[in-house]
Amino acid sequence: MTAGRYAVGFAALVVVLASVAVGAVSLRARLLPGWRGALARLAEFVLGFALLIGIVEVLGAVGLFRLLPIVVACVVAGAGLARWAGRGGPAGGPGPPGGREPARDSLPPGAPAPRRPPAAVLAVALIAAAAVIAEWAIPTLSSYDTGIRSFDSLWYHLPWAASFAQTGWVTTLHYTDVEYLTPFYPATSELLHGLGIVLLGRDTLSPAMNLGWLALTLLAAWCIGARRGLGPATMTAAALALATPMLRISQGGTAANDIAGVFFLLAAVALVVNADPAGSDAPADPLDPAGSGAPAVPLAIAGVAAGLAVAVKLSLLAPVLALTVGTILVARRGRRPRVVVAWVPALVLAGGYWYLRNLIAVGNPLPWLGLGIFATPAAPLQQHTGFAIVHYTTDTSVWSRFFEPGLAAGLGPWWVAIVALAVLGPVLCLLARVERTTQLLGFVALVSLAAYLITPETAAGPAGDPSGFAFNLRYAAPGLTLALAVTPLAPALDGPRARAATLAVLALLLAVTLAEGRLWNGGYVGGAVIAAVAAVVALGAAIALARRPPARAALGAAVVVALAAVALAGYAGQRHYLRGRYAFEPGVSSLSRLWAWARGIHHARVALAGTFGGFFSYPLFGLDDSNRVQYVAARGAHGSFTPIHTCRAWRTALDAGRYRYLVTTPARDPWHPRGLQSSPEGGWTASGVGTRVVFRQVVHGQPILVFELTGSLAPGGCAA
Repeated sequence: MTAGRYAVGFAALVVVLASVAVGAVSLRARLLPGWRGALARLAEFVLGFALLIGIVEVLGAVGLFRLLPIVVACVVAGAGLARWAGRGGPAGGPGPPGGREPARDSLPPGAPAPRRPPAAVLAVALIAAAAVIAEWAIPTLSSYDTGIRSFDSLWYHLPWAASFAQTGWVTTLHYTDVEYLTPFYPATSELLHGLGIVLLGRDTLSPAMNLGWLALTLLAAWCIGARRGLGPATMTAAALALATPMLRISQGGTAANDIAGVFFLLAAVALVVNADPAGSDAPADPLDPAGSGAPAVPLAIAGVAAGLAVAVKLSLLAPVLALTVGTILVARRGRRPRVVVAWVPALVLAGGYWYLRNLIAVGNPLPWLGLGIFATPAAPLQQHTGFAIVHYTTDTSVWSRFFEPGLAAGLGPWWVAIVALAVLGPVLCLLARVERTTQLLGFVALVSLAAYLITPETAAGPAGDPSGFAFNLRYAAPGLTLALAVTPLAPALDGPRARAATLAVLALLLAVTLAEGRLWNGGYVGGAVIAAVAAVVALGAAIALARRPPARAALGAAVVVALAAVALAGYAGQRHYLRGRYAFEPGVSSLSRLWAWARGIHHARVALAGTFGGFFSYPLFGLDDSNRVQYVAARGAHGSFTPIHTCRAWRTALDAGRYRYLVTTPARDPWHPRGLQSSPEGGWTASGVGTRVVFRQVVHGQPILVFELTGSLAPGGCAA
């Protein structure tokens, strides 16, 4: 990659982020001028993501998911919102000069001043956050050495992102295998990875994205308890969930989307808590001048966050539904219509994009469920392996052989205590007699945990052999993180001694969880500590600047210097990343040689066959993500994607695709990964004309072949 293209990409990234930030800050200052500190920043992040995602969704729906349209649209949107916000104050009244919020730190009338946590409590929370950031930084640094290698990332997360960036369209279904109905999943997280590829021309941002989601999740957890002076405790509780091996291993340095969904869920909860739909002590709402007590603006922003959660991952549907129902019910009767009007449209607008795409493409917003009235695709090959935990409720052998070892591996040695605390905390919140919003939190957390037990794929695998339980334990992340985060809010745990004891228990469980040696790769510990220290320093600088803003000239100079330093460091880091990204490394993967071959291929159409290759296809997109990689199978009605069963149909499909290369791999059963089976596509291709083998490798007794296709394969020449 040339220095010039990097400079263009970095400049585009800065312009896009700055424009979105200006728009989000201006919008928040106009709508919620009394909000300050962490809560104001959280609202701005939610608004900023909504603005950015909305822009690229609209552009991607018309094939304009490209560098120039994205930059122009973000600049126009940011400038337009800043101009609108500067024209007047809340509800159309006169606003402060320049659209800036008043220079005061007090909350509006009726909002209680938050309690200040003791310094020792703040120190515990800061150490907890830094430790979890360091823990996640280790796999992030590893990915920058070798490339992202996690299963789901290579299977569909990153292939979707690269496809969005290549084609400019984000509504087209991208199939990566014939085993599962993955093409219909919501794809907001992948959209953001694709945005990084469009802007920088490489996937350089992808390994670090989940580290950013981690930091934002900690911020949201802080905001859940900050109003009652419990921000350090709620953040430490969330840090405990985020430090578990299941999340560190599956999310750190990968393109997995669970952590993004957790952030938006916790952000929605934090905004609901601070809006207080029950109306007991909610901050003043600029769109509620009559003082009806139904805070429309904060709840609308919370609805946006909830919508973005379900636009990231299906496992957020149940928690968001519980939060929606609970938020409406907890409001007093006369206020419920206003809550519904504020919440529901925001939720649908922010979260409905991918479900609308499915409705248009398939005739069903949830293609996994026919419900007797909606069309469904042809059943995938793994249709009989998507069991839920509840299926094995009374099977003691499965619990002893799979569930208990999986929980110990995924949650750490004290998993029993973590699970017990995650259940006890929400129960205590639910038993709160007078605090209806606290009851709401307990209800949502318990429903989220219960929904995990009935979620398909949580006990994935053949009947009686749920070997996918441990891998899919991450589906519990939303419920577990929320349940632990709301635990310190339980009225039974109020009071100085109870609060200190709760924080001590949380800190102890966190320390034991972090102490597992397998989470700390010695080669990256130093870099991880530096990353954690840098995060703490950046937080301290942001707080200091917020309390005592420097002169504009000094601030501008500091920003320029910081951007220059980041640009230079980023260029050096990207060069290092691209040198090792999917280069051949013995012992890492049996496909490592194939991945290394793809590094030298650019702007080629690559066909792929065999589910072994389909599950690990992303490196075939090449070093610069320029190769068009397509799994070849038969497309049918209602989004069906099934294997091709005849030589003639296979060769016809290859000829129609005008591919330059074909990669054929064995068939792989995910539940018996070493039991590879031969695929017929290699034989159908080798016996045709216009082909030559340019790569050959044998894995577990089965061949992996790369054919260069130089002409028609002559479908008529297939043997009967």
